[in-house]
Amino acid sequence: MFGRRVPPHIVFLLSLVLAVLCGVAAFRYLRVDNWLPGLLWGAVAVWFLVDAVRAYGWRKKP
Repeated sequence: MFGRRVPPHIVFLLSLVLAVLCGVAAFRYLRVDNWLPGLLWGAVAVWFLVDAVRAYGWRKKP
């Protein structure tokens, strides 16, 4: 915010935590055969997982 970047390790950790939480929500919805919310939560989990992988790549750059 206001021209500052969030450090990559914080983006990585938050994205990873959110991916796990969304994945758990997706699993619980799919387990009770509620497929639409399960697919939506699954898509959000994948989104956060990709964001975590990208943040990990930023962290590796010198």
